[in-house]
Amino acid sequence: MDNYYELLKKQSSVMPDKLMLDCDGERFTYSSLLDLVDGLAISASEKGIKPYKPILIIAEGPVYQVGAFLALEKLEAVPILMHQGYSSDAVEAIMQENNIYGMWQVGAIQNNFLLLDEAVEDHYPWDVMGALTSGSTGVAKVLYRTYESWAGLFQEQNKVFCVDADTVMFLHGSMSFTGNLNMFMSVLAAGGSVVTCRRISGNYWSMLIMRNCATHIYMVPAKLQILGIAARGDNPYVKQIIAGSQLISLKAQRALRKTFSRADIILYYGTSELNYISYKHLKLDDKDSRNLGKPFPGVDVKSVEGKLFVDTPFHVSGIKTPYCCDDTGYINDDGEIIFNGRVTDWINKGGYKISCLKLEQQIRNMDRVKDVAILPFEDDTRGQEIAAFVVTDGHTDSKKFRRDVGQYVDERERPKKLVFLEMLPLNDRGKVNKEALRELL
Repeated sequence: MDNYYELLKKQSSVMPDKLMLDCDGERFTYSSLLDLVDGLAISASEKGIKPYKPILIIAEGPVYQVGAFLALEKLEAVPILMHQGYSSDAVEAIMQENNIYGMWQVGAIQNNFLLLDEAVEDHYPWDVMGALTSGSTGVAKVLYRTYESWAGLFQEQNKVFCVDADTVMFLHGSMSFTGNLNMFMSVLAAGGSVVTCRRISGNYWSMLIMRNCATHIYMVPAKLQILGIAARGDNPYVKQIIAGSQLISLKAQRALRKTFSRADIILYYGTSELNYISYKHLKLDDKDSRNLGKPFPGVDVKSVEGKLFVDTPFHVSGIKTPYCCDDTGYINDDGEIIFNGRVTDWINKGGYKISCLKLEQQIRNMDRVKDVAILPFEDDTRGQEIAAFVVTDGHTDSKKFRRDVGQYVDERERPKKLVFLEMLPLNDRGKVNKEALRELL
């Protein structure tokens, strides 16, 4: 049976002594990572974890997230990496709502297995993993995947991202973020190396990237912005910066290019349900930051009544294609996707429709604005109003900011509420934590 454990085993037989993973200086060759995984698999088996059962993994850091994930694949169980920061009640709700067999807590000290429901039936043998949705609109749902739904695109995506056996990929964040896990597995398939860490610090990331002569950086734009501000000097090694899950502003691109002057910045568009959809090589003279480029080979995208429908073989199990994730946009004359955000990223202000995505891009272009997030909130007279959460490079006078923003946006698009922050709160996947922002209103 094809799975990612078998992929690691195969690569270990070919290049046992090559570095596969470095996490905060803890280094694993292909062979030593396989030894860690095999040891965890023995432990999991002794604790009663069975084949074909969906198992939720709560792991300590990237090493144990990857190790436990691969160990369960060796046992032919179905691993599901849990997002970090969830309460015990939320974890229990996820397990019950998704009919999960048990929960494995694993780390350097902790190694416990909790059986939730002995009666849970075996999962389909062709699904080798599960991935959690964000859970932003309710209890997080498990999406299951076959091996081919990711691995089938590795050759093409590695060609686009220039990933090969010489690649040293720096990435940051939880492996429960499917972008991180997919990129890790694609580097594994190419025979390259991955460098990561647990600390959130642009200075620390910059040091690790330089020290390890990283050739690639994979991060969501919110983290790339942190890195761009912190990075200093000229980095001669990085040749690819891969950004996804959000749009990246021209201001952030300029900051990155000061240090990573030899790097090609690639923006990709993808979803948990559909894998990678499109990509674009970014240029500073790009006229529309919402342009997500052309689809990957084998992927077809159409716009129907303003919604994007994707036909791809690289999707999660149980859905029919063409599939729509409630993303909006259109296809331009060059066959490129122009993204208008999710259906939920629109504000209805007294019948006037406002794109949160477009408004964020406009305000982000203002002087001294480092980052911004736009959210709707309920208003008694207009139905919905606009709240802006703004990060600036110093003290900002709110009255002056309200006047200045009028030079960048339409009068009806001026935010009614302004909240100034030192940094936008991020979840463990590196995305803006909108629930945390709503609590500030």
